[in-house]
Amino acid sequence: MGESAERDLLSDKERQRILSTTFNIVDGKLPIIVGTGSESLQGTVESSISAEDLGASAVMIPAPRRLKTGSGIENEDAIFDYYSSVGDSVGIPMVIQDFPQMDRPKMSPTLIARLNREIPNAKYLKLEDPPTPLKLTKIRDIAGDKLRIFSALYGRDSFWDLLHGAVGIMTSSPTPEYLVAMYDAFVARDLKKAFDIYLGTLPLIYYCNESGLAVRKEILVKRGVIRTSRMKSPEKELAESQKEELSDVLAWVEKEVLSSSGVSPLNFLKVP
Repeated sequence: MGESAERDLLSDKERQRILSTTFNIVDGKLPIIVGTGSESLQGTVESSISAEDLGASAVMIPAPRRLKTGSGIENEDAIFDYYSSVGDSVGIPMVIQDFPQMDRPKMSPTLIARLNREIPNAKYLKLEDPPTPLKLTKIRDIAGDKLRIFSALYGRDSFWDLLHGAVGIMTSSPTPEYLVAMYDAFVARDLKKAFDIYLGTLPLIYYCNESGLAVRKEILVKRGVIRTSRMKSPEKELAESQKEELSDVLAWVEKEVLSSSGVSPLNFLKVP
């Protein structure tokens, strides 16, 4: 459960039930990374320890909103101390989430490289501070290959991030088959196919970016993954006109990517 989910709207009991159910179903077949960040250090540490006890492969943590000075400038020493304390509390890797949206601190490449250099389990970065290709390059110039950087931000710059050295794509997406196919094509050095997939999915990426979780839930309903797109209050659900627009966008993307790259949509309603 990361920043793009309804985690902050769930009770502790609901979060624990979702995590327990997920771990039971996966049963060790896949690595699970759990978003454990909160506005308090104590809450983040407790959630991270709990995730490790459940069997998480890593925890993902954004910097708390409060870690700014009175003038709104990022307090980099406080950010470092926060991550260092969490790192001391768990033995599994941390994914640092660089996500300055929603008034979170904007972390400099120098700070991110320091986190990786001085905190043993700060091994990964989920980069969501645009323009991500430029920042990714700056971070890699300082940290080298030791820090493994994932492209994110709904996949909006994913192709370019891969070109600039991202090791994968970790983002909220209701159509992960396209991200996987693009990454596989990139690794195989079929850049034309990777770029075709990227271009074909851009309308959907930007629709998801604009309307958020409600769009992703609606697509998952259309794909047969979940039963309802109902949102937890006070989050807003899509209007009927938006649902119609989304159906058109999704149909166009599925047809375009299939035609250009041969990648079929992952539709559970059609799975035997």
